[in-house]
Amino acid sequence: MSAAEEPRGSDRAAGEDRQHRGEAAVLGVRVLRYSGIQGVAMVGASVLQLVTIFVIAAFLGPSDLGRFAVLYFGANLLAQLLTIAVKPGTIRRTFGEGDDEDDEEDEEDVSASPKRSLGTGLMLALLFAVVGGIAAILLREPLAEWLLGDPDDANLVAWAAVLGATTVVFRLASIVIWFERRPGAFLAAELSRPILALGLVIVLLAAGAGLEAVLISSAAGTLLAAVVGFVILRGSFDRVIDGGEVGPILHRGLIRGPIMMSFWLIVNADVFVLSRYVSDAELGVYTLASRLAFIAAFLPQGFRVALRPLRKAAIFKSVEEQYGRAEQRGQLLGYFVLLCISAILAMVLFGPVIVDIAPDSFADAAPLIPVTAAAMVWPALLRTVNQQTMWPGRTKVTFIVSAVSAAVLFIVVTALLAPEIDAYAAPVGMIAGLLPPCAYLFIRGQRGPDRIAFPYREVGTALAVAAVIGVGYDLLESSVPAIVDIVAAVALAGLYVGLLFALRVIPESHWEALSHMARSLASGRPDRFQPRRGLRALDQPQRDVLRAAVDSCWAAKPTAPRAPDGANGAPAELVRLLRAAGERGGVPVGEATALDAEIGDYLFSAEPTAMRNASMRKLLGEGADPADLRALEDLVSHLATIPDGAWAGRRKSEDGG
Repeated sequence: MSAAEEPRGSDRAAGEDRQHRGEAAVLGVRVLRYSGIQGVAMVGASVLQLVTIFVIAAFLGPSDLGRFAVLYFGANLLAQLLTIAVKPGTIRRTFGEGDDEDDEEDEEDVSASPKRSLGTGLMLALLFAVVGGIAAILLREPLAEWLLGDPDDANLVAWAAVLGATTVVFRLASIVIWFERRPGAFLAAELSRPILALGLVIVLLAAGAGLEAVLISSAAGTLLAAVVGFVILRGSFDRVIDGGEVGPILHRGLIRGPIMMSFWLIVNADVFVLSRYVSDAELGVYTLASRLAFIAAFLPQGFRVALRPLRKAAIFKSVEEQYGRAEQRGQLLGYFVLLCISAILAMVLFGPVIVDIAPDSFADAAPLIPVTAAAMVWPALLRTVNQQTMWPGRTKVTFIVSAVSAAVLFIVVTALLAPEIDAYAAPVGMIAGLLPPCAYLFIRGQRGPDRIAFPYREVGTALAVAAVIGVGYDLLESSVPAIVDIVAAVALAGLYVGLLFALRVIPESHWEALSHMARSLASGRPDRFQPRRGLRALDQPQRDVLRAAVDSCWAAKPTAPRAPDGANGAPAELVRLLRAAGERGGVPVGEATALDAEIGDYLFSAEPTAMRNASMRKLLGEGADPADLRALEDLVSHLATIPDGAWAGRRKSEDGG
């Protein structure tokens, strides 16, 4: 059989079957990769923030750390109020995606000109930051009395206002970079903020400065990071405020306001509520414990956030079509709950070890960590349960009521318990507030016709194993040296992971896909495409045309040479060449379709991600196969990385490799 004839007939059918069976593994690879990026960003930023907290604790002590926590709450409150106005509307209008609190589908909210929408959103964020910051500075004395109980702390509030204003711009720029699926740029933006702030904090505190210097450093680091974000996005938005976009952006923020504010209060108002009932020193101890416990949210939060840009990708639609919505959503929620359980156990095992690094005055933080870690995963859990459950007649009001009631319950329970159990009231209040709406959404969804295939036995087994290991370690660690604690924690963590497989918490039917995911993470590719073999299915002029298209599209490195206008060839012909190379290179792709010209326009576009997302939605709406679209898109991405010798049709041995 000649190269031009491979594969055909039954071979092609078998290839397409393999392609569909592997879609879940490919989605898994994407989720793991995006989760890894989010994990690096979250862990990196949090570790740097923890170091900052340790530095503040070492130089200023628990009392000033407690005051800093309250001021930081005030800064973030200002930032959140202003962010609500611009972020959800900008993300919806630009990317056709819900903000970070839900996953609603409403194509009517999507802009016909995403670059203008993004530009309008960013310019509004700048405008609101300036106006909001100035207003807070003018009101600094009453705000100081409200936050700290002393109007003489007005200067501290002024710098907190600057921090809050700059945070608005940074948040929007950072999330836009994430939705553009630019992992390196996202990491640069996210980590530049704490790195810059920490450097300034260390220098100023070492020179004898006080709490004001900490706020100045945080504000300066955030401002510089926002500038970094704008530089990264410079080609993605039009520098305009479009009057036609202002209304839809602000309206979206008004609709989403109750949900966003409720979740923000649940995660951030613990410090403020406790400050009404406990001393500054106790608040400082809780701040350290809660920042450490927040590490428990990294895995589930990273998983959830990783799915956000993928929900609008072809791979997500492909997996949903293959397995059905009930199976896909049930498995996603099951693995998410497993991550929550694993993250809490990790903090039970390793949290006390981390506390040992802090000054002795923070020793009381150790027993707070397990219960606070258990609380920190619940906000992401409620959001994920909401995303994965549905029933006939359900409206947006359901989730709004769930979020608002959770926030009210959290504040009431925390305020009632704080005089009795001190800092423990905050995590207990968080669980008490989030558990009822979470249970309602899940149970109500499972009682209807749209119930999901949730893995009850597997999740229950994981919970039991984690509980036994956690209790056993707690009994051990109180009576042994620190080095034994560390070794025991590592050994028990390994035992837990082993038992997940041994007890089939992770079903045996998933092992092949997980193995595929592990290999793909190691190789950097979700497929087994052999580019040199694939490109030899084409003659040299065809390879040159395809290369020109790849080098001028979204997948090419910024430094790659751009092909002149008209050098890319006809879109349908480019797709035909791409299919031929994919088949010969070992990647099953679909047959040619009437949509190949439009698919070519999409695959080889150099437009920003928001524009390409709009094209993809149109293609899927016209009947394009999402699995085929995903495979072709991956081929373009892979071809953008191969060496010159492959494009010349040479074998690897002929290139000296």
